[in-house]
Amino acid sequence: MKIALLSIFAAAFLAVTYPVLAQTEPLLEGDYNTAFAKSLEASAARNRRVLTIETFYSGSQVVGSRKIVSDFAGPDAKRIHVTEEFGDKRSNKDSVQIGQQFFCRDGKKGWKKSAKDCASVGALAIPNGEYKYSVENDPKLASGKIYVRRATYADAGLTKRDAARLKLIEIRFVAGDDGIVEYTETRRGGIEPNGWSSTQVTRYEYDPTDLNVRDPTKENL
Repeated sequence: MKIALLSIFAAAFLAVTYPVLAQTEPLLEGDYNTAFAKSLEASAARNRRVLTIETFYSGSQVVGSRKIVSDFAGPDAKRIHVTEEFGDKRSNKDSVQIGQQFFCRDGKKGWKKSAKDCASVGALAIPNGEYKYSVENDPKLASGKIYVRRATYADAGLTKRDAARLKLIEIRFVAGDDGIVEYTETRRGGIEPNGWSSTQVTRYEYDPTDLNVRDPTKENL
């Protein structure tokens, strides 16, 4: 009797979950790139706050983190605040751009005018590889789609490089009517079980009510 009940439960569970699981579809590289470009373009036209949190691991231990808060107001005003913590080293940096005016601040030092953009939030390069692409509906967003780009690397290469070698990269972004909603990047490498890994989670908030980018030398920010 118990076995029969378990069989019925399993069949019912599969009947409910199978349509959800079956939503994932393979995607061509060109279609993925087009969806990503369109999402970026739609996002760029909106006032937004972009929050990025990067975490770096050695095995299961956190060895560093970076937090980036970026405010974009109108077509030519932005403020970026970066905080980093690696071991016992901590740092803060701020930058503001208003039209062709640039302002920079390092730590608790005062704001200084600059001849060029001083924001330094460059992303890691995406390596070449045999990527697989897929798309599925986002269960949390009615009009949302989740796009995934994933590659694994099995080539051992030189033994002395194993500790630094990338073994997996997965990039996924959620696209809605406004543009990108969330971007997640995961990397793993090194020698198991004490390999290294990193995660980057970026979330987009559109039209935040407290968005106000202004000249920091004239206002107490």
